Amino acid sequence: MSYLHAPRLVFTGDFLSDVSTVNNDTAHYNNATFKPNFQEPGQGASNGWWNPEGGAVFDFQNCTVQQIFLPDGTTQTDSLQDIIIGQVVAGAEGRPTGKMVDLDPDAQMVSALWCVQLRICNAQNELLFKGDLETTCFRDIQFRQTDGGKSNGQPLGASWTSVLTNVVWGELAETSPFLNELKNTTHGDKLSINLNPFGYYYAHNDGRFSLGRIIGSIGPYFEGEPTTFAATRRLYGIKYNTAIRSTYFSNTNFLVEKDKKRLSIDFGASFPVSDSIGTINFNQELRIAVSQIPLDYSANKENQTFFISSQNLTQIGTVNYQSDPGWLNKTGGIISFDELSDDVISLLANNQLILVTPSSTNPDLFAIIARESTDGLFVRADNFVQRLDAGDTTEIDFYAYQYGEPLASTSITITLQPPTPDTPFGTGQNENPISIVYGNNYPVDGISFQSQVITNAHGKARMKLTGNSIQSPRVYIDGQIYTMSYQLIAVDPAFGTETIEVHLRDDFKVIEKPVWEDISSMMIQYSNLYPIMSKYVVNLADPEDLILKKNILIFAFSRAMQDTMHMPVTRDLSNAKRQTILNWLNNPEIEKRTILKSSFEQSKPENPVAPGSALSDSQIKYREAVKAKNGSFPHFQSVDNLFENI
Repeated sequence: MSYLHAPRLVFTGDFLSDVSTVNNDTAHYNNATFKPNFQEPGQGASNGWWNPEGGAVFDFQNCTVQQIFLPDGTTQTDSLQDIIIGQVVAGAEGRPTGKMVDLDPDAQMVSALWCVQLRICNAQNELLFKGDLETTCFRDIQFRQTDGGKSNGQPLGASWTSVLTNVVWGELAETSPFLNELKNTTHGDKLSINLNPFGYYYAHNDGRFSLGRIIGSIGPYFEGEPTTFAATRRLYGIKYNTAIRSTYFSNTNFLVEKDKKRLSIDFGASFPVSDSIGTINFNQELRIAVSQIPLDYSANKENQTFFISSQNLTQIGTVNYQSDPGWLNKTGGIISFDELSDDVISLLANNQLILVTPSSTNPDLFAIIARESTDGLFVRADNFVQRLDAGDTTEIDFYAYQYGEPLASTSITITLQPPTPDTPFGTGQNENPISIVYGNNYPVDGISFQSQVITNAHGKARMKLTGNSIQSPRVYIDGQIYTMSYQLIAVDPAFGTETIEVHLRDDFKVIEKPVWEDISSMMIQYSNLYPIMSKYVVNLADPEDLILKKNILIFAFSRAMQDTMHMPVTRDLSNAKRQTILNWLNNPEIEKRTILKSSFEQSKPENPVAPGSALSDSQIKYREAVKAKNGSFPHFQSVDNLFENI
């Protein structure tokens, strides 16, 4: 990914993420214990959390182009210099918006953007260019807000990196020298893009509910590079307990261009802010330098400060953020240092970049805030989140670098993390209404993969991954989550390991002529987890309502995975289950026992049917049906027992 290369543009504004929160809680997947109040907003597991009626919508709002960076190293911020500056960045027009969804309730830290389109237009809605964001999941989650998220509820930020495909250039683009340069530089009909979301609002008492702040950078795409992370070098934070916390400066991408003698650093995902909209309230002097000695803090302890003397570093420049509280929103946090000396370029070829601040007590010392990894090593999987059906085989691409150069003939080891235990729950008033929350990473033979791969001459390696047959290890949640760790053999322990997340779906055979009973548990679960559908579109738990509106459901269920109209929005059904639902919708069959059971379920008392209990009309009819079949009406402990006799 080359979003740090010139020409590049930076935009900032808001994003809307209307995610549903009922499905965040594993307890809510148990149809047998689901309660109506789980679809009501609140703060705990006894309800639907903070946005139960979310529709998974993702969109850009109030976003504008702030500045452009040109190949000659100059920055422009005035629309008189180029028409692109100040223009509106928006989502799709004339079609539904994109979607933001989790992989699974047990894998909520890799949320994906699906079917997002980005357009840049002028105030008259005339197109400059547009492109489709290739599906990508966020990573590099880290703390952003010095207020701990008190204003909005979520203090974390993350990054989405991807490519814009199917790029279309509007007629107006011809009037922009920047866009002409970008069009001539990029490869194919693609552009690189990086998005840094933060400041997301859970709180309902503010006009920003379900909004967050977003910083975007768009640059050229070059063939052969990864698409879900930047093929650059990185800074990682050092932990210590002064006014500067390392977590605010971790995972910072930087690019060294030897031919241009340029260093570009992206603090857009890591710079601390005082609030949810990116206001800078920070007063430490920050300098960029190259360490002349190896820095290895693999044994570092939290709250320990590390210093480097002025004799052991070469300074490059200062991060000039202090002059403007709106610096982050105006620059996207990206700075470039041009016309570097030959000595600095030579040092950067095989030495670590560092972020430092002068010591307040010793002018000869600098506290290290962030540093590049030991020996400049960096490895990352590209397509690191996978959805697999039983029998599916896919390939994971890895890229390894050393000081930004491809690292050839190097081993990458891949390990399945140990199974996590099933966790019993108590029976207290605030506990989830189930006895067990099931663990992950088992059965261990659910996936097959290579435990070691070797990079080629371009620093790239490929691992084959196969999903095997599993049968509901989590009982009421489809499939299983598997997490794999990977690393270079010469890993820097200070930074831990990267992971691959896999949702392997249950093995399921297509039912060609299904009846309602064959799909009811799936549809009832969707009705429970996505109340916006059942309350406002179609009651997914009611076969009669499904029949009335089957045409729109057939359309939605038959869309391709990358279609914004695809149903389900969470992309968590196997192809076989989705096809079975489609088969039913095309020829809906409701057995008599299903109608009786539905009627009984809707009117049964809270307690099991007991002899002498007052019955509703539907329950009386049901008793008569059972008695006619069996000659008696015994005392059944549950409605499921009751129906075993029909």
